[in-house]
Amino acid sequence: MPQNVTIKLPIPPRLNTGLAAARERNLEWMRQQKLVLGHGATHRYIFSAVADLAAYSYPDAEDDDLDLAFDTMGWFFLFDDLFDVPEGCKADAAVDVCRQLITLVTHPSQRETSHDAPLVSAFADIWRRAKMGMSEEWRQRAAHNWMDYLTGNLTEEVDRRTWIPEDFATRMRVGHRTLGLIPSLDLAERVGHFEIPQIIWHSSHLESMRRAAVDAVKLINEVMSLENDDARGDPNLVHCLMRQRNCSRAEAIRLAVTLVQTTVSQLFEQMKLVPLFCARLGLTSSESEKVQRYATALLTWIRGSYDWSRSNGRYSPRTASALSPKMTGQLHPANLTTVSR
Repeated sequence: MPQNVTIKLPIPPRLNTGLAAARERNLEWMRQQKLVLGHGATHRYIFSAVADLAAYSYPDAEDDDLDLAFDTMGWFFLFDDLFDVPEGCKADAAVDVCRQLITLVTHPSQRETSHDAPLVSAFADIWRRAKMGMSEEWRQRAAHNWMDYLTGNLTEEVDRRTWIPEDFATRMRVGHRTLGLIPSLDLAERVGHFEIPQIIWHSSHLESMRRAAVDAVKLINEVMSLENDDARGDPNLVHCLMRQRNCSRAEAIRLAVTLVQTTVSQLFEQMKLVPLFCARLGLTSSESEKVQRYATALLTWIRGSYDWSRSNGRYSPRTASALSPKMTGQLHPANLTTVSR
Protein backbone atom coordinates (compact mmCIF):
# COMPACT_ATOMS: atom_id res chain seq x y z
CA MET A 1 0.00 0.00 0.00
CA PRO A 2 1.83 3.17 -1.20
CA GLN A 3 0.29 5.36 1.52
CA ASN A 4 2.17 3.27 4.07
CA VAL A 5 5.53 3.62 2.29
CA THR A 6 8.12 5.05 4.65
CA ILE A 7 10.43 7.75 3.34
CA LYS A 8 13.14 8.79 5.77
CA LEU A 9 13.56 12.55 5.58
CA PRO A 10 16.06 14.62 7.62
CA ILE A 11 13.40 17.30 8.04
CA PRO A 12 11.47 17.63 11.33
CA PRO A 13 7.67 17.27 11.00
CA ARG A 14 5.55 20.30 11.80
CA LEU A 15 1.83 20.93 12.02
CA ASN A 16 -0.10 24.17 12.34
CA THR A 17 -1.86 24.33 15.70
CA GLY A 18 -4.80 26.12 14.08
CA LEU A 19 -5.70 23.16 11.85
CA ALA A 20 -9.08 22.25 13.37
CA ALA A 21 -10.53 25.76 13.34
CA ALA A 22 -9.13 26.54 9.88
CA ARG A 23 -10.64 23.30 8.56
CA GLU A 24 -14.10 24.43 9.65
CA ARG A 25 -13.68 27.89 8.15
CA ASN A 26 -12.44 26.38 4.91
CA LEU A 27 -15.49 24.14 4.62
CA GLU A 28 -17.73 27.17 5.06
CA TRP A 29 -15.79 29.03 2.36
CA MET A 30 -16.15 26.05 0.03
CA ARG A 31 -19.88 26.10 0.56
CA GLN A 32 -20.08 29.85 -0.01
CA GLN A 33 -18.16 29.43 -3.26
CA LYS A 34 -20.55 26.63 -4.33
CA LEU A 35 -17.69 24.20 -4.61
CA VAL A 36 -19.03 21.78 -2.00
CA LEU A 37 -22.82 21.41 -2.01
CA GLY A 38 -24.93 18.74 -0.43
CA HIS A 39 -24.28 16.02 2.14
CA GLY A 40 -22.47 13.67 -0.24
CA ALA A 41 -20.02 16.29 -1.47
CA THR A 42 -19.44 17.52 2.08
CA HIS A 43 -18.71 14.01 3.30
CA ARG A 44 -16.24 13.38 0.48
CA TYR A 45 -14.49 16.69 1.03
CA ILE A 46 -14.12 16.19 4.78
CA PHE A 47 -12.92 12.61 4.28
CA SER A 48 -10.33 13.55 1.66
CA ALA A 49 -8.87 16.29 3.92
CA VAL A 50 -7.23 17.97 0.92
CA ALA A 51 -7.10 21.44 2.46
CA ASP A 52 -5.31 20.07 5.53
CA LEU A 53 -2.16 20.12 3.40
CA ALA A 54 -1.98 23.82 4.29
CA ALA A 55 -1.49 22.98 7.98
CA TYR A 56 1.52 20.83 7.14
CA SER A 57 3.03 23.17 4.54
CA TYR A 58 2.44 26.51 6.26
CA PRO A 59 2.87 25.60 9.95
CA ASP A 60 3.40 29.20 11.10
CA ALA A 61 0.51 30.87 9.23
CA GLU A 62 -2.23 32.39 11.37
CA ASP A 63 -5.74 33.82 11.07
CA ASP A 64 -6.52 35.21 7.60
CA ASP A 65 -3.19 33.97 6.24
CA LEU A 66 -3.97 30.41 7.32
CA ASP A 67 -7.46 30.68 5.82
CA LEU A 68 -5.96 31.80 2.52
CA ALA A 69 -3.61 28.82 2.56
CA PHE A 70 -6.43 26.37 3.34
CA ASP A 71 -8.71 27.82 0.67
CA THR A 72 -5.94 27.72 -1.92
CA MET A 73 -5.06 24.09 -1.18
CA GLY A 74 -8.72 23.07 -1.32
CA TRP A 75 -9.13 24.89 -4.62
CA PHE A 76 -6.03 23.22 -6.09
CA PHE A 77 -7.38 19.74 -5.58
CA LEU A 78 -10.85 20.46 -6.90
CA PHE A 79 -9.36 22.02 -10.02
CA ASP A 80 -7.01 19.07 -10.46
CA ASP A 81 -9.88 16.60 -10.06
CA LEU A 82 -11.79 18.32 -12.83
CA PHE A 83 -9.36 16.83 -15.35
CA ASP A 84 -9.87 13.30 -14.02
CA VAL A 85 -12.40 12.01 -16.53
CA PRO A 86 -12.99 8.36 -17.52
CA GLU A 87 -10.53 6.89 -19.99
CA GLY A 88 -11.47 7.77 -23.56
CA CYS A 89 -13.36 10.92 -22.54
CA LYS A 90 -12.30 14.53 -23.05
CA ALA A 91 -12.12 16.93 -20.11
CA ASP A 92 -13.93 19.68 -22.03
CA ALA A 93 -15.39 21.24 -18.89
CA ALA A 94 -11.95 21.43 -17.33
CA VAL A 95 -10.47 23.03 -20.45
CA ASP A 96 -13.21 25.66 -20.44
CA VAL A 97 -12.59 26.48 -16.78
CA CYS A 98 -8.85 26.63 -17.45
CA ARG A 99 -9.37 29.11 -20.28
CA GLN A 100 -11.53 31.30 -18.04
CA LEU A 101 -8.81 31.22 -15.38
CA ILE A 102 -6.14 32.20 -17.89
CA THR A 103 -8.26 35.18 -18.93
CA LEU A 104 -8.79 36.12 -15.29
CA VAL A 105 -5.04 36.14 -14.61
CA THR A 106 -3.93 37.83 -17.83
CA HIS A 107 -6.88 40.10 -18.66
CA PRO A 108 -9.01 40.52 -15.52
CA SER A 109 -10.99 43.37 -17.10
CA GLN A 110 -12.36 40.96 -19.73
CA ARG A 111 -13.79 38.54 -17.16
CA GLU A 112 -17.54 37.97 -17.30
CA THR A 113 -18.41 37.33 -13.67
CA SER A 114 -22.03 36.44 -14.37
CA HIS A 115 -20.91 33.38 -16.33
CA ASP A 116 -18.09 32.25 -14.10
CA ALA A 117 -17.97 28.63 -13.03
CA PRO A 118 -17.61 28.23 -9.25
CA LEU A 119 -13.96 27.26 -9.61
CA VAL A 120 -13.29 30.50 -11.48
CA SER A 121 -15.07 32.80 -9.03
CA ALA A 122 -13.40 30.97 -6.13
CA PHE A 123 -9.98 31.49 -7.70
CA ALA A 124 -10.79 35.17 -8.21
CA ASP A 125 -11.38 35.45 -4.47
CA ILE A 126 -8.13 33.63 -3.66
CA TRP A 127 -6.13 35.70 -6.14
CA ARG A 128 -7.56 38.95 -4.80
CA ARG A 129 -6.60 38.03 -1.24
CA ALA A 130 -3.17 36.72 -2.25
CA LYS A 131 -2.20 40.02 -3.89
CA MET A 132 -3.03 42.08 -0.81
CA GLY A 133 0.07 43.74 0.61
CA MET A 134 2.41 42.32 -2.02
CA SER A 135 4.56 44.33 -4.41
CA GLU A 136 3.81 44.70 -8.11
CA GLU A 137 6.91 42.63 -8.87
CA TRP A 138 5.60 39.76 -6.73
CA ARG A 139 2.17 40.02 -8.36
CA GLN A 140 3.63 39.81 -11.85
CA ARG A 141 5.83 36.87 -10.91
CA ALA A 142 2.97 35.06 -9.17
CA ALA A 143 0.69 35.66 -12.18
CA HIS A 144 3.37 34.20 -14.46
CA ASN A 145 3.66 31.12 -12.25
CA TRP A 146 -0.11 30.64 -12.18
CA MET A 147 -0.12 30.88 -15.96
CA ASP A 148 2.54 28.20 -16.21
CA TYR A 149 0.49 25.96 -13.93
CA LEU A 150 -2.72 26.48 -15.91
CA THR A 151 -1.14 26.00 -19.33
CA GLY A 152 0.68 22.96 -17.99
CA ASN A 153 -2.71 21.40 -17.27
CA LEU A 154 -3.71 22.08 -20.88
CA THR A 155 -0.51 20.34 -21.98
CA GLU A 156 -1.46 17.27 -19.96
CA GLU A 157 -4.94 17.25 -21.45
CA VAL A 158 -3.61 17.46 -25.01
CA ASP A 159 -1.21 14.61 -24.22
CA ARG A 160 -4.12 12.60 -22.85
CA ARG A 161 -6.03 13.07 -26.10
CA THR A 162 -3.12 12.16 -28.35
CA TRP A 163 -0.54 9.96 -26.67
CA ILE A 164 0.72 10.12 -23.11
CA PRO A 165 4.51 10.42 -22.84
CA GLU A 166 5.76 7.25 -21.22
CA ASP A 167 9.32 8.27 -20.45
CA PHE A 168 10.21 9.38 -16.95
CA ALA A 169 11.97 12.63 -17.93
CA THR A 170 9.04 14.00 -19.95
CA ARG A 171 6.52 13.09 -17.27
CA MET A 172 8.67 14.84 -14.67
CA ARG A 173 9.04 17.93 -16.85
CA VAL A 174 5.30 18.30 -17.33
CA GLY A 175 4.75 17.42 -13.68
CA HIS A 176 6.91 20.36 -12.65
CA ARG A 177 4.29 22.64 -14.16
CA THR A 178 1.12 20.86 -13.03
CA LEU A 179 2.14 20.04 -9.47
CA GLY A 180 1.35 23.60 -8.40
CA LEU A 181 4.31 23.85 -6.02
CA ILE A 182 5.77 27.03 -7.54
CA PRO A 183 2.57 29.07 -6.95
CA SER A 184 2.42 27.43 -3.52
CA LEU A 185 5.91 28.72 -2.76
CA ASP A 186 4.82 32.18 -3.85
CA LEU A 187 2.04 31.74 -1.31
CA ALA A 188 4.65 30.91 1.35
CA GLU A 189 6.01 34.43 0.86
CA ARG A 190 2.52 35.90 1.00
CA VAL A 191 1.41 34.19 4.23
CA GLY A 192 4.89 34.68 5.70
CA HIS A 193 4.78 38.41 4.88
CA PHE A 194 8.11 38.56 3.11
CA GLU A 195 9.35 38.79 -0.47
CA ILE A 196 12.50 37.70 -2.23
CA PRO A 197 13.74 40.46 -4.57
CA GLN A 198 12.85 39.63 -8.16
CA ILE A 199 16.40 39.37 -9.46
CA ILE A 200 17.31 36.92 -6.67
CA TRP A 201 14.25 34.75 -7.32
CA HIS A 202 15.45 34.24 -10.89
CA SER A 203 18.96 33.12 -9.93
CA SER A 204 20.21 29.72 -11.05
CA HIS A 205 20.97 28.73 -7.48
CA LEU A 206 17.43 29.28 -6.22
CA GLU A 207 16.05 27.72 -9.40
CA SER A 208 18.11 24.58 -8.72
CA MET A 209 16.80 24.48 -5.16
CA ARG A 210 13.22 24.89 -6.34
CA ARG A 211 13.71 22.15 -8.92
CA ALA A 212 14.98 19.79 -6.24
CA ALA A 213 11.98 20.56 -4.04
CA VAL A 214 9.54 20.04 -6.91
CA ASP A 215 11.23 16.76 -7.83
CA ALA A 216 10.92 15.50 -4.27
CA VAL A 217 7.30 16.57 -3.78
CA LYS A 218 6.30 15.24 -7.20
CA LEU A 219 7.83 11.82 -6.52
CA ILE A 220 6.21 11.66 -3.08
CA ASN A 221 2.87 12.50 -4.64
CA GLU A 222 3.26 9.86 -7.34
CA VAL A 223 4.11 7.11 -4.85
CA MET A 224 1.29 8.00 -2.47
CA SER A 225 -1.31 8.34 -5.24
CA LEU A 226 -0.27 5.17 -7.09
CA GLU A 227 -3.28 3.07 -6.08
CA ASN A 228 -5.67 5.89 -7.04
CA ASP A 229 -4.00 6.19 -10.45
CA ASP A 230 -4.13 2.43 -10.90
CA ALA A 231 -7.84 2.42 -10.09
CA ARG A 232 -8.53 5.06 -12.76
CA GLY A 233 -6.03 3.74 -15.29
CA ASP A 234 -4.06 7.00 -15.09
CA PRO A 235 -0.30 7.25 -15.78
CA ASN A 236 2.11 7.45 -12.88
CA LEU A 237 5.86 7.95 -12.61
CA VAL A 238 6.14 4.59 -10.89
CA HIS A 239 4.78 3.01 -14.08
CA CYS A 240 7.43 4.91 -16.07
CA LEU A 241 10.18 3.53 -13.84
CA MET A 242 8.81 0.01 -14.19
CA ARG A 243 8.99 0.26 -17.99
CA GLN A 244 12.34 2.02 -18.26
CA ARG A 245 14.11 -0.10 -15.65
CA ASN A 246 12.23 -3.29 -16.50
CA CYS A 247 11.55 -3.79 -12.82
CA SER A 248 8.66 -4.78 -10.57
CA ARG A 249 6.20 -2.39 -8.99
CA ALA A 250 7.82 -2.83 -5.57
CA GLU A 251 11.28 -2.19 -7.01
CA ALA A 252 10.03 0.94 -8.79
CA ILE A 253 8.53 2.27 -5.56
CA ARG A 254 11.83 1.68 -3.75
CA LEU A 255 13.66 3.46 -6.56
CA ALA A 256 11.29 6.43 -6.33
CA VAL A 257 11.87 6.61 -2.58
CA THR A 258 15.63 6.56 -3.16
CA LEU A 259 15.27 9.37 -5.70
CA VAL A 260 13.36 11.45 -3.14
CA GLN A 261 16.03 10.93 -0.50
CA THR A 262 18.86 11.68 -2.95
CA THR A 263 17.14 14.85 -4.12
CA VAL A 264 16.61 16.04 -0.55
CA SER A 265 20.30 15.40 0.20
CA GLN A 266 21.22 17.49 -2.83
CA LEU A 267 18.93 20.26 -1.63
CA PHE A 268 20.64 20.31 1.76
CA GLU A 269 23.99 20.64 0.01
CA GLN A 270 22.64 23.56 -2.02
CA MET A 271 21.31 25.19 1.14
CA LYS A 272 24.81 25.17 2.64
CA LEU A 273 25.80 27.60 -0.12
CA VAL A 274 23.02 30.10 0.64
CA PRO A 275 25.20 32.27 2.96
CA LEU A 276 27.92 32.49 0.27
CA PHE A 277 25.25 33.16 -2.36
CA CYS A 278 23.88 36.06 -0.31
CA ALA A 279 27.33 37.42 0.48
CA ARG A 280 28.40 37.51 -3.15
CA LEU A 281 25.23 39.40 -4.03
CA GLY A 282 25.94 41.90 -1.27
CA LEU A 283 22.59 41.29 0.37
CA THR A 284 21.69 42.98 3.61
CA SER A 285 21.03 40.86 6.69
CA SER A 286 17.29 41.41 6.15
CA GLU A 287 17.46 40.29 2.52
CA SER A 288 19.57 37.28 3.44
CA GLU A 289 17.05 36.30 6.10
CA LYS A 290 14.29 36.31 3.47
CA VAL A 291 16.29 34.04 1.20
CA GLN A 292 16.83 31.67 4.12
CA ARG A 293 13.11 31.70 4.92
CA TYR A 294 12.37 30.81 1.32
CA ALA A 295 14.86 27.93 1.47
CA THR A 296 13.23 26.70 4.66
CA ALA A 297 9.84 26.83 2.94
CA LEU A 298 11.17 24.35 0.36
CA LEU A 299 12.06 21.85 3.08
CA THR A 300 8.79 22.45 4.92
CA TRP A 301 6.82 21.68 1.78
CA ILE A 302 8.70 18.44 1.17
CA ARG A 303 8.12 17.20 4.70
CA GLY A 304 4.58 18.57 4.80
CA SER A 305 3.55 16.85 1.58
CA TYR A 306 4.87 13.54 2.88
CA ASP A 307 3.18 13.74 6.29
CA TRP A 308 -0.11 14.90 4.80
CA SER A 309 -0.03 12.20 2.11
CA ARG A 310 0.26 9.48 4.76
CA SER A 311 -2.62 10.80 6.84
CA ASN A 312 -5.35 11.99 4.47
CA GLY A 313 -8.30 10.08 3.08
CA ARG A 314 -7.57 11.08 -0.51
CA TYR A 315 -4.95 8.35 -0.97
CA SER A 316 -6.60 5.74 1.25
CA PRO A 317 -7.62 2.24 0.07
CA ARG A 318 -11.25 3.27 0.43
CA THR A 319 -10.78 6.11 -2.03
CA ALA A 320 -8.88 3.96 -4.50
CA SER A 321 -11.67 1.36 -4.52
CA ALA A 322 -14.22 4.06 -5.31
CA LEU A 323 -12.26 5.52 -8.22
CA SER A 324 -13.23 3.15 -10.99
CA PRO A 325 -13.85 4.92 -14.32
CA LYS A 326 -17.59 4.41 -13.88
CA MET A 327 -17.65 6.02 -10.45
CA THR A 328 -15.33 8.86 -11.46
CA GLY A 329 -17.70 9.83 -14.24
CA GLN A 330 -20.58 10.07 -11.81
CA LEU A 331 -18.66 12.49 -9.64
CA HIS A 332 -18.16 15.17 -12.30
CA PRO A 333 -21.49 16.95 -12.76
CA ALA A 334 -21.65 19.54 -15.50
CA ASN A 335 -22.34 22.40 -13.13
CA LEU A 336 -18.96 21.86 -11.44
CA THR A 337 -20.38 22.22 -7.94
CA THR A 338 -19.19 19.09 -6.17
CA VAL A 339 -15.88 17.49 -5.44
CA SER A 340 -14.82 14.38 -7.27
CA ARG A 341 -13.03 12.52 -4.53
